Amino acid sequence: MKNWLIPLLVLFILLLNTLACRAGGALLAITPTTTLASVTPFSSSPTPLPSPIPTKTPFIPSDTPNPPSSPTPSNGWNTYRNSAFGFELQYPPGGSLTVNLPEEARIDLPFELGTNLTEKYLEIHAQPLAGECLSPLAQTLPTESVNPETLVVDILEFSVLKGSDSGAGNRYDWTSYAIQNEDTCITLDFVLHSSNPQNYPTPPAPFDPELESRVFSQIIQTFVWFIP
Repeated sequence: MKNWLIPLLVLFILLLNTLACRAGGALLAITPTTTLASVTPFSSSPTPLPSPIPTKTPFIPSDTPNPPSSPTPSNGWNTYRNSAFGFELQYPPGGSLTVNLPEEARIDLPFELGTNLTEKYLEIHAQPLAGECLSPLAQTLPTESVNPETLVVDILEFSVLKGSDSGAGNRYDWTSYAIQNEDTCITLDFVLHSSNPQNYPTPPAPFDPELESRVFSQIIQTFVWFIP
């Protein structure tokens, strides 16, 4: 080969390389590229939801009052206490303890004026238990009429008898409550003493037995035993 051809051949090869590089750059310029977005890996654990905040329902007071409890007098009432036999009870204001002995007591009770009722009182009898516990007033009843009813007040049990006596224009309506423990008999005798309206120049109005007897049950509810 001739020596002058060698430089021409080298120059030709460099020219081809230059053209090839330019062609490759053009192809890269027109080739679209795709960018992959980052993908969050899947988790099998559920995302916990926020716990609800508890709310309090405001209290709205009822307009309906509580039903009244059974009447058990205390405030303003007087107390009769029998230390010898171990019991006590209460009686209303206006009452007067006129007899106060260990075995016997009397409390005069207030009543409505302007009627034919002249007295209302409570007689209390206490004695050692010997046989049946009955009021002395029961002695005026025929034997077949002595059939007491039972009244239960809380844990206490009373035997109740009712009767009446009359004479000389006077009438005595009574209700007896008898209660006992292991060795003691107590009788509480409520008496309504009225007179015949015809005994007066101007007859008074007859008294109301139901009204005047309401206090009996209230007093009975205050009865309690204690150790003397």
